[in-house]
Amino acid sequence: MEINNATDLKAAILELEDRKRREKELLVENFHAFKESLSPVNLIKSSFVKVRETPGLAGNILKASVGLGVGFLSKRLLIGKAPGLFKKIVGSAVEMGIAGLVAKNSDTIKSSGNRFFKNIFRSRK
Repeated sequence: MEINNATDLKAAILELEDRKRREKELLVENFHAFKESLSPVNLIKSSFVKVRETPGLAGNILKASVGLGVGFLSKRLLIGKAPGLFKKIVGSAVEMGIAGLVAKNSDTIKSSGNRFFKNIFRSRK
């Protein structure tokens, strides 16, 4: 915009003040939206949405959970409630080792289990 006289100057000033007001309102709205997105509930919701939308992540979390559960169960079955420090260390090593094996080989374990149950429960003719 070219300013040649006082009237043009006043119009330019009014236009700039209006632009400043609109940008300030937009900035305040964006700030409130950003502040709302940082609330604990919204952070948890967005985390679950990301887990759900990421391909393969839910399966990996399930495999890790099953691995940890089997590891914990195997520690309890093999070692029990160990009173000694050495037994606790060995039990933890067994737990982590089995959990890692199960998590890495869950597909193989699943297919072997399915074949095992199909062989047991197949109809005999």
